[in-house]
Amino acid sequence: MVKKQLYSLIGYEESVKTMEAGADHIGLVPMQNGGVPAHRVPLERVHRIFDECHRRGVVTVAIMLTNDPEEMLDLAPKVKPDILHIAGDGYAADEDFARRLQQVAPGTKLMQAVLVDDESAVERAKRYARYCDFILTDSGLAPDTGIGASGQTHDWSIDARIVKECGKPVIMAGGLGPDNVADAIRQCHPYGVDSLTKTSIKYEGGRMEKDIEKVREFCRNADAAAAEIG
Repeated sequence: MVKKQLYSLIGYEESVKTMEAGADHIGLVPMQNGGVPAHRVPLERVHRIFDECHRRGVVTVAIMLTNDPEEMLDLAPKVKPDILHIAGDGYAADEDFARRLQQVAPGTKLMQAVLVDDESAVERAKRYARYCDFILTDSGLAPDTGIGASGQTHDWSIDARIVKECGKPVIMAGGLGPDNVADAIRQCHPYGVDSLTKTSIKYEGGRMEKDIEKVREFCRNADAAAAEIG
């Protein structure tokens, strides 16, 4: 089975519908000093969404777009995610951060985003994998969204190498949607696949919400491809 990770949830009802459509991981941006303001979720709603995830057996992911590790370590025990995803454009996890995360939020897994811009991404992923629990490969770099949220794909042959060589579960992101997720799975055999842009409806002012039919199609196509490759 390939895990289906859906980003970036904002509303409670939207999150429930996304889970019902087949999501295995739900990711959101808790209120912090990073990311698009319209995407940040108040902590009270984060708890409500994450409680529902746990009730349904869905993995919770807190997306960190701040570049301040102290803010991340302050948020982690308040939010208590299953996975803390570092995706900012100016900070990457190190061994000291991984150690401190376990001190303040025992049991929280650490996921580091890797910008797949060229072959150097392989060595970066392998370095992060020494102390991170998951690697997320993604496209694009912007000051408001960090690594990812570009809607663009990248060279999947690099992802395939990262999957084979890094030694940790790899979640593929970067322009994945119902139209190409099956091909990505067939080519790279990742642990999971992630979708934001191609399964979202975007509104003026930066607000967005999941297109539930596209989420359902994304999950259905991912499951079919996973079954195909065994």
